[in-house]
Amino acid sequence: MPRHPRQLAGSGIYHVMLRGVNRDAIFLDEDDSATFLRALAKAKHSSGCLVFAYCLMSNHAHLVLRAGEEPIGTVVKRLGVRYAGWFNRKYGRVGHLFQDRFKSVPVEDDAHLVTLLRYVWNNPVEAGLVEHADDYRWSSCGLVGRSSPLVDEGELQRLVPSGRLSDIVPVDLPMPGQDPGTRGRPRRHSDAEAAALLYQACGASSSAGFLALPLSTRQQGIRELRTRSVPYDQIARVTGLSATSVRRLQAEGVPSLLEAGQGGAPRPAGGG
Repeated sequence: MPRHPRQLAGSGIYHVMLRGVNRDAIFLDEDDSATFLRALAKAKHSSGCLVFAYCLMSNHAHLVLRAGEEPIGTVVKRLGVRYAGWFNRKYGRVGHLFQDRFKSVPVEDDAHLVTLLRYVWNNPVEAGLVEHADDYRWSSCGLVGRSSPLVDEGELQRLVPSGRLSDIVPVDLPMPGQDPGTRGRPRRHSDAEAAALLYQACGASSSAGFLALPLSTRQQGIRELRTRSVPYDQIARVTGLSATSVRRLQAEGVPSLLEAGQGGAPRPAGGG
């Protein structure tokens, strides 16, 4: 089926959604989220785009961007290529990280912008991660009223009808075409499916077989299951390890930023 041309926004403002392949996780720990925001900051600097809002969930990310001289597709490509390359090196994986073509929806009027901000910021509440949207660390909602080198709040304030971002209190407002029952939730696997994924990752067909594998192979198997959104307690069940041991093996098997070919750039300030 041929791809339809991407719809362009006269305002230059877009709601961009990046999702993991097969709803797999794209953020496994805080370092991943921080690295994505650093990649976003670099894409912003290179392209001249403005960042109005963001929210990073386990298997997808929402961005509200205004394109500058570069088209939105180029901006997101800069971001996606940089982060996917880093993620694949860190977790020893290959292939696509993001699902097919990223989705972008033009934002053409004030009412749409206000509804969009509420929707993006309310994702963690809908997913049951926090009670209040501004408590979620990896969302720009917590940065409202605070200075941030990443979010262009001054320009966003100018666009909001009331002129006050604090007046936009996130509520349960699903966007058209979105399924509120699955939003923000990683794919759930049965134990049988998790065991099959483990076999594909490292060749272990039982917990005894997994425990007999070399340490590096066990670590690779755990990393692969985590990138497929398999929770720690479920990995523990199919490997015969405790959840604590699973977390420890994953942490020990992850290379440092320098080993992954990245510099030790400081983490972004605030609750991104």
